[in-house]
Amino acid sequence: MCSFVSMIEFVYYTGFELKNQKQVSNWLLSLANKEGFSIKNLYYNYVSPDQIQSLNNEFLKHDYVTDVLAFDYCEAGELSAEVFICQSEVEKNAKELSQSIENETLRVLCHALFHLCGYNDKTDKEQAVMRRKEDGAISFFKTTHK
Repeated sequence: MCSFVSMIEFVYYTGFELKNQKQVSNWLLSLANKEGFSIKNLYYNYVSPDQIQSLNNEFLKHDYVTDVLAFDYCEAGELSAEVFICQSEVEKNAKELSQSIENETLRVLCHALFHLCGYNDKTDKEQAVMRRKEDGAISFFKTTHK
């Protein structure tokens, strides 16, 4: 099942489906614009743990389940990518981190977007910047896009 919202497409291969796709899409567009980017094509694919582990292993040589993977096809200020999200892993992380499922879901959505905008999270300093960006984005969603 697919849902088209603006230049962002949410594709579901599991039982999970975002209930607020239009708001999330508008939020992601706003975040990209704030970073100086437009969105050409963004595909958010919700996949099973087996599917994301297979992708993680094949492309990154990491043989484990992860919450989000982003494949960047961006060109000249236009974001274009395929993002794969394992919602069951997102929900597991939410519980472990004492976060709401909504917050953790928003976090992985914007986390992928910020990577596409050039932010990294390899070092402690980069992780701190990424976390501040994510926290600010989540607050922005809750005040303007709900």
